[in-house]
Amino acid sequence: MRCAAGVAVLVVACLVAPPSLRADDDPADDLRADDTPPVTLTVNGGRVSLEARDAPLPAILDEIGQRTGAHVQVDKTAGAQLEGETVTLTLRDVPVEDALRQLLRGRDFVLVVSSPGRPAEAHVYGRSGQAGAPPPAASVSSAPAGEPVDRASVAALRDRALTDPDPGARARALEGLAASADQRAARDAMLEVLERESNPGLLQRALDIVGADRTIPLEPLVNLALGNPAPEVRIKALTQLGAQVARDPRARQTLEASAANDPAPGVRDAARALLQQFNAP
Repeated sequence: MRCAAGVAVLVVACLVAPPSLRADDDPADDLRADDTPPVTLTVNGGRVSLEARDAPLPAILDEIGQRTGAHVQVDKTAGAQLEGETVTLTLRDVPVEDALRQLLRGRDFVLVVSSPGRPAEAHVYGRSGQAGAPPPAASVSSAPAGEPVDRASVAALRDRALTDPDPGARARALEGLAASADQRAARDAMLEVLERESNPGLLQRALDIVGADRTIPLEPLVNLALGNPAPEVRIKALTQLGAQVARDPRARQTLEASAANDPAPGVRDAARALLQQFNAP
């Protein structure tokens, strides 16, 4: 089975929708757990209306995927978090990608919308800041199906991650690099992605992948933290720099500069919170 969602396309390991979830050609089906429908889902012209009351989140994502062609890939950590989770939410005639953003709020995910009218794709990596959760890179346990893990494969993935015009294809290449057995070559390719990628969602995912590696040079992180136009990318880069404070004084200097001078209040607040965390006894 496949799930549906966000910013890039992949095959997913998801949860099976409960037997109460119905999908047929009627655009206004009720998803019933008993005599009272926990979900009413309508899809019209690529826009979603949803009335959910304590409804199973995996089932909703699966149904949206079946109705719209959107695709949600859920990693192992996120899948465990989704199990048994319910949502109460009302949406009125919103684009598919906005519906996915609302349903996945509070999680680490990448949403790829490569062109107008094309279904969104999402990779879900788990809830942000959940205690005990492994970093997103650790959730990738094997290479994508059919991808050999030799140097030639890494070179092909690197080329795709850097040059493919389709953000979904670049996202799949990132996941292949993260899963590669040739981690040295994959690391070098990921650093190139950090320097050349412009899609904010893919940059955040690349930052997650390199985040567990404390040997990476600071320059790409500093450049993104201080110069990327997307506030969410600057925050992600600052978070990764925060783990490097003890290793290199430039990490603290960048946090201090962002806390004082970043034009976005949310970025300044994030930098200050990181500084407070590392100044705490």
